[in-house]
Amino acid sequence: MKRIIDSLIIIIITAMAGTVISAQCVPDPGCEDTGVPGQICPRSLDTATVNVSYEAIITVIPPSIFPYLGDTLEIVYIEVDTVMNLPPGIEYEASADTFFADTTYCIRIFGTPTVEGSYALGIQVSPTIKHELIGKIKADPITDDTSVVMVVNGASGIDPYEITEFHVLQNIPNPFSEVTKIGFYTPFDDKIELKVYNILGELMYEETDGYPPGEYYFRFNGKELLPGTYFYRVTNTSAFFTGKFIKSR
Repeated sequence: MKRIIDSLIIIIITAMAGTVISAQCVPDPGCEDTGVPGQICPRSLDTATVNVSYEAIITVIPPSIFPYLGDTLEIVYIEVDTVMNLPPGIEYEASADTFFADTTYCIRIFGTPTVEGSYALGIQVSPTIKHELIGKIKADPITDDTSVVMVVNGASGIDPYEITEFHVLQNIPNPFSEVTKIGFYTPFDDKIELKVYNILGELMYEETDGYPPGEYYFRFNGKELLPGTYFYRVTNTSAFFTGKFIKSR
């Protein structure tokens, strides 16, 4: 009896471990199906930079219906075949092998891009549909026709062999909808502070941390800010830089 219980425990632990391993990303709870069958959020990903580590999440809500030979049939599930036109150096992984209709899933985009440009990512899926007479049918692969766009900017241009002073880069992207990155280079160990203000001069956000010599990025999440113009100030122990960015809708 004890041997059976031990075996069951091992099976349960293994199943739980498999679940954790397959959960590579968390869907955006704010992504909603707004009346169009299925939904993908967002349509434009955060801007990436050549030779800078990158990660983004695409949330997917599969549709429940599918046009087939002049009829509209129920989708049982879809399988993600591939994400096409990824920038060189970027990979993807989905939160599940099979996506069921009207359930929220996600696809993690990650890696270090090596070539700048604008990339329209095509999410190719194979839907399995239900026909009253024939039963389940696996339809031909289809690609999302409103592809998610990923923009990769050129390298930051900060050369540690030429820059000997504290240096700050303009944020990218600008304007931004949710997240923007502010790069800086520090030639020595220092505390770097980021403060964000609205146009009335009211402090909206602040962050301070210590950094060894090198190039780094503040990743500022302004999702909760109202659309409009804001100012940011990046400060070390002896200098500061002030910039302006725009939060879009």
